[in-house]
Amino acid sequence: MRAGNRYIVALTGSLLLIAAGVFAGWMMISSGVLSSVSEASQGPSRPIVAVADGLGQEAPPVNVVAGSFQLSQPRDPFRPLVGDGSRGGLPGVGGGGDGGTFNPSNTITLQAITTVDGVLQATVVVNGTSYQVGVGDTFAGSYKVVSLTADKGVFMFGDTAFELAVGQQILK
Repeated sequence: MRAGNRYIVALTGSLLLIAAGVFAGWMMISSGVLSSVSEASQGPSRPIVAVADGLGQEAPPVNVVAGSFQLSQPRDPFRPLVGDGSRGGLPGVGGGGDGGTFNPSNTITLQAITTVDGVLQATVVVNGTSYQVGVGDTFAGSYKVVSLTADKGVFMFGDTAFELAVGQQILK
């Protein structure tokens, strides 16, 4: 009798596994997961027409969206998202005290750090214009001196900090 119970348990387990497989297959087929690629590539399906009221007037047709519908347009990853407006993109971003224009290729050079009356002063050149600045000073519209040592300085551009050694140049 013990062998009979094992047989019944094994048969019941096998039937449950088969039933689960059939149910999973039915769910995949009914949800469209197993639909062929040719069906999805045919575009939207036929319009569905609904009756607006009991008088037989039809509502405007509604298209059913296919599974391969793209929600956003593809874009060129090398085209800037924001520009100066001359190429048909979005207008440029304003900022800085130089008339509100943003130039992403400002050349900043730390020429020298000197001591004036016991206070460190940096000579910084931005796009050819020289500035004599100390800690806490703002220059060239949106640059600020955070700290100075004898051979390097820490500066802020907006909310981004960067460090320059004497004689070093950077594009910001």
